[in-house]
Amino acid sequence: MPEIFHAAASFGQQHKKPMRFEADVFECEVEGTIPPELKGGYFRIGPDRQYPSLENDIVLNGDGQVSAFWFDNGHVSFRSRYVMTERLKREREARRRLYGKYRNKYSDDPSVSNIPDRDNTGNTYAFAHHGELFALREDSRPHRIDPTTLETLPVGDFGKLESSALTAHPKIDPVTGEWWSYGVYAKGEASTDASLHVFDADGALVREEWFHTPFPGLSHDWGVTRDHIVFPIMPLLASDAQLRRGEAWYVYDDDLASAWGVMPRNGTVDQLRWFRIPNMVMGHVMNAFSEGDVVHVDVPYSPGNVFCFFPDKHGNLPTPAEGVTQISRISFDLSKPDEEAVTITPVAGALGDMPRMDDRFAMGKYRTGYFALRDFPKMGIGQLDWETGELISHDLQGAAAQEPVFVPRNPDAPEGDGYVLSVVDRFAEKRSDLLILDGRDVSRPPIATITLPFALPMAFHGCWMDGVVADL
Repeated sequence: MPEIFHAAASFGQQHKKPMRFEADVFECEVEGTIPPELKGGYFRIGPDRQYPSLENDIVLNGDGQVSAFWFDNGHVSFRSRYVMTERLKREREARRRLYGKYRNKYSDDPSVSNIPDRDNTGNTYAFAHHGELFALREDSRPHRIDPTTLETLPVGDFGKLESSALTAHPKIDPVTGEWWSYGVYAKGEASTDASLHVFDADGALVREEWFHTPFPGLSHDWGVTRDHIVFPIMPLLASDAQLRRGEAWYVYDDDLASAWGVMPRNGTVDQLRWFRIPNMVMGHVMNAFSEGDVVHVDVPYSPGNVFCFFPDKHGNLPTPAEGVTQISRISFDLSKPDEEAVTITPVAGALGDMPRMDDRFAMGKYRTGYFALRDFPKMGIGQLDWETGELISHDLQGAAAQEPVFVPRNPDAPEGDGYVLSVVDRFAEKRSDLLILDGRDVSRPPIATITLPFALPMAFHGCWMDGVVADL
């Protein structure tokens, strides 16, 4: 008998059923005028389960779905497609669910019990490097995506890379073009094994080093500066024993402080220095930069478990207040002893997540950041000036913004001189729009609004690829 679709637990204490459709819209409806500088593709990826899941599933377990808005001479077209992973192809062949709980092989159908790469859904980040588009997921090797059609291509060639995991939040050095990456659980199992790896501007592996984290915790994003590397490890613990008992992949330990490993960028992992910060859980990094011996990491963090669908070690899910994230600057003064080295400076009113910046200024001191503002009931897109502390916002009514992505007006434009692209969910109308905002002042009315006649599944992270033309 066919299974029914259950609503999956998502962020913000929400439960959502998958949308399960792929779409094409040639010549999208546009309100306003598309800036002539926008010629290329805006790509997004998120989770959307195509086949039913087990009850009490979570959003992170969804199949990857990539979507694109292609811009060409004032016109916009849209397409969405599932990332055709080995996992999804096997379920399509069987025409039923084969995979069970998030990252738990013991809950799978016996027919796929020995299939490698069972967790590679490619559902987290549409990432571009050396002219290629990748579907990233932090526990796996990325799939390649054709940026003109969204056809899924074979998993990329990463040379002699030993790590089975590449972070879903790579950092591109805007000076060298290098792709900096790392992976926890880098041998494919819940352990403290981790790998730091770097690819040159052409995608060739040029560095890999192995190290151990203080405990087998969650690490979704990290920081790379011109002089340092920062590895944040959150107190959500994974173990094989938990999976065998049918528990979640991650269990939050509220007695354990987060760990932050800082090392010289041009040093070795033997120089890692670990700092402990209690009552802190973060998922994303806006940017990181160094000023001499002081390393700054700008993050939205919560005082408790922001991953609201993972229970604590007592079996309790967090309250909404525990998961409220506030953008803050964490500074590590490496000239001081551990107990004096860390300072935290919250930004008043900067409640929200999904932080982004003008990536041309990544790894160095910068001024402007953007994020999805979630100061309920105030919702919108926030813009932060780190020099003045000024916070402005593009406010939304009856709607919420997904991740904002910045596109410069031209390669030599000043920082923040360009456009912020953000998909907005219109709840009452049950559809989605793509807003184009002025990157210098997002509080202004939209420059243009691309209106879709349907709602889009949630996407986590995306990117812009200049000059890409659709093959529709």
